[in-house]
Amino acid sequence: VARAVKRRAAGTQNSIDEEHVLALILKEDGLSEQECKKKLKKYCQELTEAKLNIEQVHKKLKGFCEDGKADTKCKELKANIEKKCTTIKGKLKEAIKKKNSDLTDKDCKENEQQCLFLEGVCSKELKDDCNTLRNKCYQKKRDKVAEEVLLRALRSDLNGSVICEKKLKEICPVMGRESDELTNLCLNQKETCKNILIEKDKKCGTLKTDVSAALGSFKKETCLELLEQCYFYIGNCGDDDIIKCIELGGKCQEQNIAYMPPGPDFDPTRPEATIAEDIGLEEFYKKVEEDGVFIGKNHLRDATALLALLIQDSSLKKKDDKEKCEEALQKSCKNPHEHEALESLCKKNGLSNDGTKKCEELQNDINKTCKIFTSKVTNNRLFDPTKGNNEIVGWEGLPTFLSNEDCAKLESYCFYFEKKCPDGENACKNIRATCYKRGLDARANKVLQENMRGMLHGSNKSWLEKFQQELVKVCEKLKKENKGSFSNDELFILCVQPAKAARLLTHD
Repeated sequence: VARAVKRRAAGTQNSIDEEHVLALILKEDGLSEQECKKKLKKYCQELTEAKLNIEQVHKKLKGFCEDGKADTKCKELKANIEKKCTTIKGKLKEAIKKKNSDLTDKDCKENEQQCLFLEGVCSKELKDDCNTLRNKCYQKKRDKVAEEVLLRALRSDLNGSVICEKKLKEICPVMGRESDELTNLCLNQKETCKNILIEKDKKCGTLKTDVSAALGSFKKETCLELLEQCYFYIGNCGDDDIIKCIELGGKCQEQNIAYMPPGPDFDPTRPEATIAEDIGLEEFYKKVEEDGVFIGKNHLRDATALLALLIQDSSLKKKDDKEKCEEALQKSCKNPHEHEALESLCKKNGLSNDGTKKCEELQNDINKTCKIFTSKVTNNRLFDPTKGNNEIVGWEGLPTFLSNEDCAKLESYCFYFEKKCPDGENACKNIRATCYKRGLDARANKVLQENMRGMLHGSNKSWLEKFQQELVKVCEKLKKENKGSFSNDELFILCVQPAKAARLLTHD
C-alpha cells in the first residue's frame, strides 16, 4: 500500500565556513596556539593514515594540511572564533526571550546550527543559552505534533469552538494518554480549541496554495504527501478547496497513484478501529521521529502527578499547595472526564472526600516522587558529577545510553514535577536536551549505517582505513542526492570527522 513519505528538507550548511569546522575539531581547550597546532596535526594525520585528502572531507579545508598552513591559521583562529561566539551569543539571548510558540523555524534552525559548531569551543559563553534554545525548540516541535494529532482526529466540520470542545470531550479520554503534550491540551480544552481553530485556518491556506501549485505544474512525486494532507485537513476547509483536492486525486489516479487512508480494512468480525488507528498515529509518529523527535506515551497518570501539574496554574489565587490543590480541583471537577484521575477526586462538580484527603497529603506525596526522580537523574548521569547536582551539561557531555522508553518516562516526570522537585528545572533541561540529541544523532547514524552495511564490524588498522574511505564516498553521494548539502547538520558533522564517525557508528 502506498503511503505518504515526507520529503527531506535541504540542509543549510552554506553558512558554515572553514572556522566553524575547525571549531568543531578543536573543542574548548583547543583555541590556544599550541593546542590548536597539536589537535589539527592529529586530525590531518588521521586523514593521511586513511589515505584521504582533506578536500574530499570538506572542500573549504582545501590545502589545509599542507606544510605550515595549519600553523598560520592557529595564530588568528582564537580571535576569529571568539568573534563568532560573541555574535551567536547575542542572537541566542534574543531568541530565548521568545515564547516557544513565537519561535520561528529560522530562529531554531540557524541558532541550533551555530550552537552545534561553536558551543564546544566557547562552552562557558554558550552552553547554558544553547541548552535553553534547544529545550524551547524541542518543546515547540513536540507541541506542534500534539496539535497535529488533534487536527487529524477532528478532521471534519470543525467550524467553531462549541463543536471543537464537544468533540474534544469525546476523544480526550483516549487521546490524552498518548503523550504528555496531548494530556496538557486535553486539560485545557477551551484554550486548545482556540489554538486549533487558528491552526486549522493556516492548514487550509497552506493546502490551498500547495494543491493549486501542484495542479498548475503537476509532478507525480508530490501526489502522496498532498493527498494525505487533503485526506486529513480538507474536511475543515471551503468547498472550492475540496474540489481542488478531488481534482488532484484524479490527476494522481491517472498516474496510478492513490492515497490509502490509515487504519485496518473493514472487517465486521473485528472491533471498530481505534482513534489512533483511524488517524495513523503510529505511522505519523515514525515520520516525526525522522525529525529527531520521539513521542512516547504518557507514563504518569496518577492523582499525585495530575495535582502537581494543576497547582502550577499561574491563575490560582491561593498561596500554599494544599489550598492551591483544593482551588485547582474545584475548577477541574466541573469537567471530571478530562482526566481519569479526577473521577475519584471529584463528586457533583466539587471535591469528594478522597479529593480533600489527597490535597492534605499532596506535599508529602510530591516529596516522595521527587526522591525517586532525583535518583533516576543521578543514576543516568544527567548532572555533571564534577560540578555538583544542579549544573547544565554541555551538548557533547550528555549521556548517550538512554533508550526511547527511558526518555519517555523521564520526560513524563518533568512534565508533572519539574517545578516541584529540587533542581528539577535544570535536571529537566538536561533530560530534554539528552532525548533531543539522541533523536537527532539517531537520524544521522541511521542514514550512514544503512549506506555502510557490511562495514560496521571491524577493529584493525586496515579496516579503519577502508571504513573512512568508504564513509567519505557515501557522504559525497548523500550530499549530491540532496542538491549539494547534507540533509541535516548531525550528518555533516560525522562526515567531516571520519575517524570519530567510525567509532560512533560501530558502537551505536
